[in-house]
Amino acid sequence: MLRNESTYKLPLNKNTYRAIKMQTGTTIDVEKFINDCINEYTDGETGNGLFNANNNLFWSESFLRRMQKYEDLKEKRSQAGKKAMQNRWGNKQNYNKVITKKQRKIKGISKNNKIITMLSKENNKVITNVIKNRNKVIAKNNKSNQIKSNQIKLKKIKLKDMKSIYPSDHKSKENKTLDEMMDEMEKMEFETIISNCEMHIFSPELSIEITEILKEMYMTPITRKRVLEVNSKKLLYALKNFAIANTKSRIQIPKAYFKKCILSALDQTELSTQYDTETIFEMEE
Repeated sequence: MLRNESTYKLPLNKNTYRAIKMQTGTTIDVEKFINDCINEYTDGETGNGLFNANNNLFWSESFLRRMQKYEDLKEKRSQAGKKAMQNRWGNKQNYNKVITKKQRKIKGISKNNKIITMLSKENNKVITNVIKNRNKVIAKNNKSNQIKSNQIKLKKIKLKDMKSIYPSDHKSKENKTLDEMMDEMEKMEFETIISNCEMHIFSPELSIEITEILKEMYMTPITRKRVLEVNSKKLLYALKNFAIANTKSRIQIPKAYFKKCILSALDQTELSTQYDTETIFEMEE
């Protein structure tokens, strides 16, 4: 919630306590817990608590430091991009020269095309007749192919047998950098997400992979709120769509595609996620 605020700070009031209580589903006294994090759990050397506060707001000093690094890095990348664009095109006058040369080249091609068109008219008549005859043969073949395509085979995809979303030579590893970026409150919130996903229903290898993917999505500002909605049912629905796509063609970037499957699953209604979680039948010719 702090990350989603422009100042990375939250109002110290009843509305915030209610929002935390609703999002976490906790039964504890949230107001008391926040006040303890501000007043009780403090560092003797710096005087900072898990949270710091003034009359209206509360925040995390360690989180502010991390986000400042993030903002600095984002600004550096933006400046580097602008500099690279300037180095490539130079000033506007040079850019216009490049465009003018391209336009002249296109005009020259256009003239040549007119000549080629005139010369090829006679040949086109012959080619047209050949294509007509060929299309007749193709039409006959299509009729027989339609009969064959109606003979549909069912291929079973067993979710419980899935070991990994990556190729067989992939080795899973935990992202320690993300772990170090998470403060205590974030770790608690992420543990709640993992608990809702019931990772024990997956193989150990697959469980590690999914956990690391969810962790990346949780630590990314634009997807953090969405990840809070993930549960085991949504995750199984995402795996189903991933497995079906993977049988049709090999997925080039599995992790990025699986993230899209998760976000898509979160947009589905409760009715659309009702299916046999152990076996899914996918039709193919």
